[in-house]
Amino acid sequence: PFGGLSHLLVDGQAMQAFEQRSWVSLGIRAAASVAAGLACVSIWGGKKAQTVGKKFYIFGHPVSKSPSPLMHNTGFKACNLPHHYTAVDSVDVKMIEKLVKAKDFGGASVTIPLKEKLFHIVDQKSESVEKIGALNTLIPKDGKILADNTDWKGILYPLQPLVKNVVSTTAVVLGAGGTSRAAIFALRKLGYQPSKLVVLNPRTPAKAEALAKEFGCTAVKEIESIKDISLVVSTLPAKATYMVSQSVFDQKPVIFQACYLPPETPLSIAAVANGCKLVRGLDMLIAQGVEQFELWTGVPKEKVVGPMGKETRDMYQRTYIDKP
Repeated sequence: PFGGLSHLLVDGQAMQAFEQRSWVSLGIRAAASVAAGLACVSIWGGKKAQTVGKKFYIFGHPVSKSPSPLMHNTGFKACNLPHHYTAVDSVDVKMIEKLVKAKDFGGASVTIPLKEKLFHIVDQKSESVEKIGALNTLIPKDGKILADNTDWKGILYPLQPLVKNVVSTTAVVLGAGGTSRAAIFALRKLGYQPSKLVVLNPRTPAKAEALAKEFGCTAVKEIESIKDISLVVSTLPAKATYMVSQSVFDQKPVIFQACYLPPETPLSIAAVANGCKLVRGLDMLIAQGVEQFELWTGVPKEKVVGPMGKETRDMYQRTYIDKP
């Protein structure tokens, strides 16, 4: 039900293959068709995408190193759309509200710590926002601001082909913020039962308890005693000191590392060393990003995941992995 993006696989290998196939299939003719508006039907209102140049943003802190501007500007270029996307590294809500209300506002990505702090500037929430309680996408439509959440799809798509026996095994979510909310929502969509979803927030257990109560799952203070773990989703910041125990790695769960910087964390290194399948934050970033692009422009994500994914991965490789 989620289209070609459900073919994303461990460590981005299949995702990169899908991106490459999509990039080839886009071609010059398809790009011209998209530019002409033939593939630009908005899923919000059924109207063709606007050709007037609009301004798009990512709001949050820190976002100065975010790959999102490169990713989305690549999409605009591939589709011959005259828009521009920039990073606004700020938590000044009044300033952000002014940008959102401007006539040339085209849309925005929203990241930490603002995913739960911009509801007052929103006129309509999608079902996912209502249920998750956090937003990551702002969309202008007919003078109103719509809020959506694509984070959960960025988590779901890479996991669909990897996680098995979801009905009878346990999934662990580390953290209790906005991304954790999206993770729980995604795992329910994946098929995990509430009784098999546990939340652990090492620094402030009370937040995990509140989150678990809201979503009908279980808050725990340790996961070492759980014997049927098939998935661990970490939404903890890279600087977090918590480490999954060896008894968990021994069960060979899929490890999902939501943060994309730095490229390697103690969790990702340990996952690979223990032979666990690993989904990296960059996969989530690209998957949720092409969903946003479709919401803003109406261009099907399958037509842009190729160029957007390739350019983002190439930049990431040059900047953070191959750097001297």
